[in-house]
This record gives sequence, C-alpha cells and structure tokens, in this order.
Amino acid sequence: MLRSKKDYIYTPETNLSYMKKNLLLAVASALIITTLQSQTIKSPDEFLGYELGTQFTYHNRAVDYFKYIAENSPLAKYKQYGTSYEGRPLGVCFVSSAENLAKLDEYRKNNLIKTGLLKGEISGKQIPFIWLAYNVHGNEAVGMEASMKTLYTLVTGSYKDVSEYLKECIIVIDPCQNPDGHDLYTNRYRSSMNYITNPDKNSWEHNQGWPGARSNHYMFDLNRDWTWQTQGETQQRLMFYNQYMPQVHADFHEMGPESTFFFAPAADPWQAVITPWQHEFHKIMGSGNANLFNEKFRLYFTKENFDLFYPSYGDTWPLLNGAMGFTFEQGGGGVSGIALKLESGDTLTLKDRIDGHFTASMATLKVSYDNREKLISEYNKYFDESEKNPSFKYKSVIIKGSNEKSNIKSLLQLLSRNQIRYSFAGSLGKKFKGFEYVSKKDGEVTIEKGDILISSYQPQSHFMQVLFEPDSKLSDSLSYDITAWALPYVYNLKAYAITDKIAADNDTTGSGKITNVLDKNKPYAYIINYNGFDELKFVAAIYRKEIKLRYAFKPLTLDGKNYNRGSIIIARGDNKHFEGDFDQAVTDIANECQVALIPSATGLVEAGKDFGSNYSPLMKKRSVAILCGEGTSANSVGELWYFFERELNYPVSLINIANAGKDELKNYEVLILSSGSYTTLKDTIIDYVKRGGRVIAIENSMSVFAGEKSTALAKAIEIRAAEQKLAEKKVKSDDSTLLKKYDLSVERRYTLTDRSAGSIYKVKLDDTNPYCFGMGKEWFLMKRTAGYPFLATGNNIGYILDKEPVAGFAGFKYKDKIKNTLVIGSENIGSGEVIYISDDPYFRAFWKSGRVLLGNTVLR
Repeated sequence: MLRSKKDYIYTPETNLSYMKKNLLLAVASALIITTLQSQTIKSPDEFLGYELGTQFTYHNRAVDYFKYIAENSPLAKYKQYGTSYEGRPLGVCFVSSAENLAKLDEYRKNNLIKTGLLKGEISGKQIPFIWLAYNVHGNEAVGMEASMKTLYTLVTGSYKDVSEYLKECIIVIDPCQNPDGHDLYTNRYRSSMNYITNPDKNSWEHNQGWPGARSNHYMFDLNRDWTWQTQGETQQRLMFYNQYMPQVHADFHEMGPESTFFFAPAADPWQAVITPWQHEFHKIMGSGNANLFNEKFRLYFTKENFDLFYPSYGDTWPLLNGAMGFTFEQGGGGVSGIALKLESGDTLTLKDRIDGHFTASMATLKVSYDNREKLISEYNKYFDESEKNPSFKYKSVIIKGSNEKSNIKSLLQLLSRNQIRYSFAGSLGKKFKGFEYVSKKDGEVTIEKGDILISSYQPQSHFMQVLFEPDSKLSDSLSYDITAWALPYVYNLKAYAITDKIAADNDTTGSGKITNVLDKNKPYAYIINYNGFDELKFVAAIYRKEIKLRYAFKPLTLDGKNYNRGSIIIARGDNKHFEGDFDQAVTDIANECQVALIPSATGLVEAGKDFGSNYSPLMKKRSVAILCGEGTSANSVGELWYFFERELNYPVSLINIANAGKDELKNYEVLILSSGSYTTLKDTIIDYVKRGGRVIAIENSMSVFAGEKSTALAKAIEIRAAEQKLAEKKVKSDDSTLLKKYDLSVERRYTLTDRSAGSIYKVKLDDTNPYCFGMGKEWFLMKRTAGYPFLATGNNIGYILDKEPVAGFAGFKYKDKIKNTLVIGSENIGSGEVIYISDDPYFRAFWKSGRVLLGNTVLR
C-alpha cells in the first residue's frame, strides 16, 4: 500500500538511522572504488613484464610506471623537478586523497607560511608532508624497486589503513635521486648477470669495475652534498624540496650484505641543535619500525654507526630544516645483485631487500600518521622559536665586505640555497666585540659599508648556528664523517661572531656588479688586479679565445694604483695575431667573469717591474690531463673533473691508467694525480717529469715521489724516519699500555688517537710563490692525512706550524705529528716540476677557497 507524506515522521532516531545508511553507502562506495582501482591499475609486475626482485629496472621504465599511476589514479600526481647531468628526468609522485591533491598548492603555502619563509596568512588547515626518498646512491638500486611497490600499495589501498593515511597526509615519493648512477649500475649488472641465478660473490655480476656506480656523473656522493649543493641533481631536488618543506623525510639506503637492517634512533653524536621532540620522535619511529620488523621476524639494529653530526646527509639536513629526518639502511648494496650467498650460508635476494625497504616505508607512514598532530605543532614551534628566541650564543655574524669577492659570492649563494637570510649590516661605524674566526680569539670589529650580516633571528636560526659555530661540539668523537665545516674557514673569510643583535641595513644599492665600458682609444695594455678565483676564470676564458697574457711576478704601482702579485696583463703587442676586435673581446670576457679591467696607455710602471720585464712573464696555455681508472679515487677524480668543467671552464682530458703510456702522456703539459695508487705507472710518471712535464700530486699520490729515492721528498721522509727512530721510546714487554680491551668500539676509539676526523688546520703560506698568489698569507684546510716533512731542497710553500686544529677533532698522537709539516711544496726533477698538495684542497667541491690553489698550479 502507498503511504502518504504525512506517514513519514522525522525523529532524531529516524534521522540518525538515515545518516548511518548514508555513511554505510559512502563506505561501501569507497570500498568498491578502491577494489576497482586495485583491479584496473597494473601492478609493477604487470606493467614491467617481470616480477619485482627478479631483475633491476631501468630508470626510464620506473618513471614510466610513476607517470602511468598518476594518469590512472585520482590519488597520485606526478611532477618532474629536474634533469640529471646525463639528461634523465628527476621527479616525484604526490600521493593523497583526491581532495587533498586538489588543494596541494594551498597546503604547500600553509607549510611555508608557518615556517616564516613565506609571508601571508594560512587558509584552511595544515596537514603533514611525508617524503620518501630512494636510491641516492646508484648501486643501492633496491630503493627504486621498493618505491614502485610502495606507490602501488598506496594508490590501491592494499595495505592496512593506508586509505586513512591519504586522507590526513600528503606522501611524496622520489623513486630515484641519482638516475645516472642507478643506470650505470643497472646496465653493468644486466650485461654481466648469469642466466641461471648465481649467488657466488666471485662471479662477474657481483664485481663491477671503476668507477663504482654509487655516485653521479661527476662521481660525487650525493648523500654528502645536501648542504653544499654543488651538484645539479642536489640543487634541483632541494629547490623543489624547499617549495614544500615536509615534516618527515626518510632516506633509503643499502649497506654491506652481511649487515641486517638499520633504522632510528641514530647513533651518537647528534647535532646539539636537534630538539628534544626530534630526539623523542626518533625513538617513536624506531619502535614503530621494530613492531613491523618483529612481525616478519626480520633482524635489525639501532643506535650504531649512522650518527647525526655531519650536516649534509639526507637525515641531518632535513632535521636542520625542521623536519624529522631518517636514514634506513638495508643490508645488500651493489655487490648483492639479484642473489648473494652470505657467510652464514643463507642467500640474500633482491626480493628480501625490497621487502626490507617496503616494510620500513609502511612503518614510516604509520608512525607519521599516528603522530600527525604533534608533527605539525612541533614543526611550527621549531621555526617560531628559531626566529624569536635563537639558541645560538652569537646573535650576529659579520662577514667583512673587504674579503675576496668570489668567495663572498660563493658563500651567499650557499646561504640562499639553504634559505638562510642575510643582508648588509647596519650600525655603520659602530664597534662591536666578538669572536674573530681567523685568529680564533676575541677581537673587535667596526661595521663598514658593504659588510654582510647573518642574523640568528630568522627561521633558519638552527641551521645558521650549525654552519657558523666556530667549533662544532661533539658529544662523541667516534663520528661517521668530518667534524668541522665552519663557513668562514671554508671560504677563507675575515669574519666575526658577535653576541649582540645587530640591525640590518636594507640598502640594496651598490650590489657590486662590474660593468667594464669598451675603451675605443686602443690602450697599450689592460691590467687586472689579481684577487682570487674570478681572475682565474678570466684567464681560462682568455685562453679559449687564443689571447696571450702576462702576469706580474712582483707587486706594482701604475697611475697611483697598487696591484697585487699575480695581476694579469693583456698587452696589445702580445696579440698582434688576434683576428677580430681585440678590445671588444677582452672587455666582454671581463664583464662575463666580473673582473675590473683597467686600460693603460703605457707599460712603464711607477713602482715594481714594467710590463715587458722578465718579472712579467707570458703565461702559457697548458694542456691538462687527469689520470683515472683502477687504483684512483673516483670521488677525487670526479672533483677535479667537475672543477675544470663546471667552475674554471677549462678543457681537461681524463686518461685511464690502462692507456697512459709515455707516448700518450707526452701530449700533455700538466698531469694531475688525484688520490690513489700509481704503482704500475711510477716509472712512466717519473720519466714524464724528467722530460719537462709538470705533475700535481694530491694526497696519497705523493707516494709516487716519496718512494723515489732521488727526490727531495723521499730524502726528507728518510731523515724524519731516522730522527723518529732515535727518539722512539721502546715499549717493554711488561708495559701495561699493551693491555687493551677486545671491545671493538674501544679499538676504534684507540685508532682515533692517531688520525684527524676531518678537522680544520691553519696553513701558513709563502705569498711570494706564484702558486699562492691570491690566497693571502694564511689559508684554512680540511686536514685528513698524515703530515709530510719540510723539503731541504725545493719550495716549502704551505705548512702547518701549530699542532692544534682550528676546529674539529684530531687525536692527541696525530696532533703531535702534524706540527711543522708540509702541506704545499714543489721541487724540480730533471727538466720538469712536481707540485705536492698533501690534502684535497677542493674537498667535495664545497671547499671553495682551494679553487685558487688548483687554478694557480695549472695556469701559472
């Protein structure tokens, strides 16, 4: 029977029943949609045509899969953020509910506004961004495989509670941070793998050649480049990261195959600025991972090896940017391939390794979701307190504007990339007491026009403190990496740390851009005062135009202006051969390199040596080769390659040791030996020098000449060894110092007494030597190697006179040995010359003050 409208009586109970029915219908609809999605969206296995874990996937196929998911699921959005050096795309998938993805830009801006890095008022709410980043090391290739499984699981809702995660969080998945390294590994592995799975560690597939595929195109370790951002992949990734500023960042790695799995909490030492909440959340994350690993009976460890002190890792850098940063390490690595037999007799498979990272990914999401509200509130508190109540003892850092401008420019570029604010300093003419970095003593500074201020009252106060702390505080000397990096030493800058809050001068005039105007009077010559690296870039650019130039061996005065040693002279009389507009070419290059070009109507100077003197010799464009290949350090070779191509812009040839015979080397006037072993080429290298070549021997490549008895270096080492033997205190058989504990950590600490853990030392320089022109009388060096004795014959150009480091950790035995030792030296052998540099002067390409030394040794 039909009922009339009046038969429907709406009561709270019937209304509640109606709402329940609608809710059940909505839930059912969501389940149906999820089920349909999981049925229609291809799994990685279906898309790739093979089961994950049975093959390594090429990078382009993984990118194709990420794009496919984004095109076929309303829960994913793909965005490319860059391109690798070799042209491979860098991109991420955002994964969240359709509603959240529609408001992605709103949530992004809300995050930035709450950090104080973007002005404005937030609209709506904040939800956490959880960033999962894989495969920063190319041969830790399981990461990209695991990322595809993680993405598929999230968009299909095929894991407990993930649909809830997507309602309340935005998940960012970067499948491969280092595609060039990944594909180098994958191509090698696929071309050498056995058809029948072979877990034998001696098989070719488990042993790839030089260089290892861990690094990028320029052989850099991208996981040590986060703060320094020297590499294109890092620069593009962090520019993109800074547009979102996530609350959680998880970085997925692999370690040796005999290890199990590492997750948080991290080992000591931690950076002092890491907050109590960040400490606590590391423990929470560790517990959450342990729960899932326990369910699968997977072995793991925490609080060992991987510390949070070096500020340029994929866990520390996010922590210093307010996020929760984590490293996950799966046992395996490039040597493991598809399957590897372990010492235990078990076989470690790629499938096992994928499951490890997948499990950690799911645990990271669960823990972040469960703590989402506190993640947001503590994140906001981090930046708010940083700006209003900075913890740094020094409230202002002053960088003197009189410093060498290319080093200042590089410093400011680094600060900008890390969103650390700076300005011109106010309080002009006022004196302040503060810590002087160069002398490492309290001093006094008068603020002058052009001085740079970095105030600790800013959102990035914690990060600013870490980078400008005169000597970073170690809670434990047993650190995984270097222990010092204070930026005034990195850039060799006169700087002061001041406890007073100094106001900014917002005047942006006088930015310092140099614009040289074409001189149509055809001057006799042009002269450029030699100050630093910009002038070296000018020399390299001039050479590319086949223009000849000279340099002043001594200081000179011209038209009342003083010019430093090394100043560059471009004389018209030397360049009669030049085809084209000589003056226009020189002016354009000077403007491009930002150097001041001074025209001169004469070569006759008021003081010093005239332009045509033998003290103003012609500089020679030299052909340069770097030896590479088995036995050499790929990282060191890559640094040099990068320096010549990307910084100096000067042609260089990489010669594989296997092809470096006498006939091949004679085509090059400068031969650079990076850190490495050159035993098989020792005689060839010695002969090369004797015939008139110039060798630059860096770090342990000096052993080529230390082992040649006729060299000044070998004789100095022999004399020192004899002196040490005479002074040696013999240990008796009953000496109690021989009683050492078996504990491995104790043994590791004992070895620290005899080495430098990446500490900074002051180097005194002979500033009259052409190789030190533009460097001043003192320089700061990242010291990691043992010291060499002074040369009795030859040139002692740079040396350490104090046993104490300026910053960082050095063991007491090491300090006793390092006093009065050689850092830079040279000697003639036959018709040629060897230049010795005991340590990497361009460490990881962020030690910018070393560029001048490298450039001088090649171009002078």
